[in-house]
Parts: sequence; structure tokens; C-alpha cells
Amino acid sequence: MPKYYSPSGNLEVWEQNPEGYYTVEEWAELHPAPAPPEPTVEEQLAELDARYNAKKTEYTTAYTAAIMRGDTESAEAIKGYLDTLDDDYDAEYDRIVGEEEE
Repeated sequence: MPKYYSPSGNLEVWEQNPEGYYTVEEWAELHPAPAPPEPTVEEQLAELDARYNAKKTEYTTAYTAAIMRGDTESAEAIKGYLDTLDDDYDAEYDRIVGEEEE
């Protein structure tokens, strides 16, 4: 049996759509799900730290392997990646904390 929403939002079963009632699709269109809440500053900083630490661990592992193999060219490149990672972290941190101050 088809289901319809009453004007007050009760989902009911009817053979035909009663006057003033809405199909499930119509009701969903008129009452969209709320957007998820914006993450707090603390949540954003925790996510930033997690991404940074994961990438730093990756670079540290690669740097150590390069040094152990005597591949100084790769080691220098990885140091550059780490410098970029630090700069990106600082910029993102300032953006997040700056939003809090506004």
C-alpha cells in the first residue's frame, strides 16, 4: 500500500493520496535533511594535526630509507617536502584559528 505524509508530518498508509497529503518524494523535497554541523575549531585542529602527523611520519620513513641507502638527492628532496608540509600546516592553522577570532 502506498504511504503518504499528512500535513502535520505523520506517515500514513492510504490506497489513494488524500487531499492535502504528500507523497514520500514530495515530503522529502519540502523537508530536506539538515546540513551536518560545521566542525568546531578544536575538531578542525585535531583533523589538521592528524593529517600533518601522518604525512610527517611518511616523510620521516622515506628520509630514513634514503639516508640508509646513501641517496642524498632523495633525502634533500624529502626535506623540501617537509618544509612545504610545515608551511602548509602553519597557513591552515592560521586560517582555522583566524575564523574563530572573527
